[in-house]
Amino acid sequence: MPFEIATITNLFRNNLRNKIILGFSLILCSVMGFFTYYQTIRQIKFYTAEQESRALKVSNIVMRSIEYPMLDGEMEYVQKILEDLNEAEELHRIILCDRNGIIKHAGNADLIGSSINSEITKRSLRSKSLVNGFEYYGKEKVISYAMPIRNEKACNKCHGTERNMLGVLSVGISWLPTEKRIIALRNREIVVTLILIGAAGFFLTLWLSHYITRPISRLTSMADLASHGKSAIQFGKTIKCWEELDCNKTECPAYGGTDMPCWFVQNTLCRSKHSEKFPEKLEECIKCEIYKKYSGDEITRLSDSFKHMLYSLNQFEMELIISERKYRDLFNADPNPIFIVDGGTFAILDVNETAQGYYGYSREEFLQKSFFDLSNIAYKDIIDDFASIKKGKTLLYLKRQHCRKDNGFFYVNIHVRPAEYMKQNALIITTSDVTESVEKEAQLIQAGKMSALGTMASGIAHELNQPLNVIKVGSDFFIKMIGRGESIDKETFRSMAEEMSRYVDRASEIINHMREFARSSDATRSEVNINKPIADVFKVLKQQLILHQIDIELDLAKNLPPILADHNRLEQVFINLITNARDALEERGKTWKKILKVRTFTEDKQVVAIVSDNGKGIPADIIDKIFEPFLTTKEIGTGTGLGLSISYEIVKDYEGEIIVESKKDVGTSFKVTFPAI
Repeated sequence: MPFEIATITNLFRNNLRNKIILGFSLILCSVMGFFTYYQTIRQIKFYTAEQESRALKVSNIVMRSIEYPMLDGEMEYVQKILEDLNEAEELHRIILCDRNGIIKHAGNADLIGSSINSEITKRSLRSKSLVNGFEYYGKEKVISYAMPIRNEKACNKCHGTERNMLGVLSVGISWLPTEKRIIALRNREIVVTLILIGAAGFFLTLWLSHYITRPISRLTSMADLASHGKSAIQFGKTIKCWEELDCNKTECPAYGGTDMPCWFVQNTLCRSKHSEKFPEKLEECIKCEIYKKYSGDEITRLSDSFKHMLYSLNQFEMELIISERKYRDLFNADPNPIFIVDGGTFAILDVNETAQGYYGYSREEFLQKSFFDLSNIAYKDIIDDFASIKKGKTLLYLKRQHCRKDNGFFYVNIHVRPAEYMKQNALIITTSDVTESVEKEAQLIQAGKMSALGTMASGIAHELNQPLNVIKVGSDFFIKMIGRGESIDKETFRSMAEEMSRYVDRASEIINHMREFARSSDATRSEVNINKPIADVFKVLKQQLILHQIDIELDLAKNLPPILADHNRLEQVFINLITNARDALEERGKTWKKILKVRTFTEDKQVVAIVSDNGKGIPADIIDKIFEPFLTTKEIGTGTGLGLSISYEIVKDYEGEIIVESKKDVGTSFKVTFPAI
């Protein structure tokens, strides 16, 4: 039973036609049932009133039949009349009782002398008025009329004048014939109603099936096909507006087309000009005979709109496929690796074929990685910038090290821009291989170091000469004392040995520092305090500057925040700046008080170092070109013109900035800034 109920429920729940038929049937049954009920009630009331009227007429006839015999005192004749009338089929009972309720005369003589048991008659005796109503005698329903018999003048001679009422005449008519007619009428109404409901339901089903449910079912089936990607579906009517309108405008987009009704086609030429797009163009199309003829009812228009929707979806799908292919071709054709990266997790969402070739990973392997997995160095600055990048901004990171699948590394410049990818925040990252450029730059930097070492040679020789002199004096003293055969007291021997050892350590430190400075450095980054490379420069150049009678003023701030750079390369930058300052001071002559200042401090989250001198200055006509390679103001053979150019590139590599200010015969100042960590 539950299964049958569920089946019936699903039959109506999942079928629009059944729902409509059920709804209309319920409405129709309710209306017809109410109408049938109303008609039956009206018929019952009508037959009841008719039967009551008939019973009243019969009572009056009986009364008139016995009126004169009663006035003449011929009661035997009255009894005879009542017995004759009782033979009628519809008359159930006729009695004549006195005012005490004793039956004096009756159609059935057996009742004479007995008391009445009719409530209608009793009510008439009590009220002394005409009373009617239904009663049951056994199982038979009877409509009774009880009519009081008045004491008239003609009756006074027998009954006197004391009483107003002498008795009651009661006539009962059987209700069975009337009831049979009512039942027959009700059954007929029900049968007719059922026939009408069945006929209406049948024709309603045909009408709904043809005009509503069948078109909707067809649209539903086509929607299901469209949802499975089958949008190229042919259905609906074919309209050849150019034939019916005898149109020869072959350039019209609707001419020769049968896929879509012409009112859906944009830029049609029905009015000798390009029309608007749907639905704006409907304002003109509704005036056209083709539209009036073929637009149809709501279901037809729905079908046409659905067809237009599928057609538009098909067009959009084709455009999307073409666009996607174009995007993919451009994406893969780019000579640089391109990464689409999640803006929150930095997971790689997509890569082009160039990236796969450069890094050696397949696309599936890339999609399992984060962008930062491509480097074996943790670039904290990049991670922080990625997390805070704003829409419309572009980030550029120079010479960052990345690894291939085979663990080989190379250097790249990284370009980053925020975007939206698949409705989520993403980053478009392009990496360009600059390994060859970095290698050549490293060679150039190394050449610059060698040049700087040559420039510093005299200073280095002086720095080494002093420890050697101390060692020479000490060793000569020991030899002299041994040659004389004299003893050396313990304190003197120890003091001289310690002094010789200290100067040996100093010489060793200078040689190690030169060896460290001369080594080839990579474009790597680590946390560096800018004061340390500056201090190392003066370990080598301080004595040389003093010999050139240059006053050194160092103002190095304490507790500076670190920067991301390479100590070796920063030292090279400051060697170039300080040696250039030394040469500029030498050009002012020996009588000039020569001052070299180096100051470090922080400013707006930047670490700043300023190298200034009061030398000759840089000519105004070349100051804008001062960082160009091979540009020099020195005499031929005394400079390569690469020092400032190399310094500029090193500073830029570490996202810093170098600015020069100079006035002739006043001095020059180089300001170097780096972002603080």
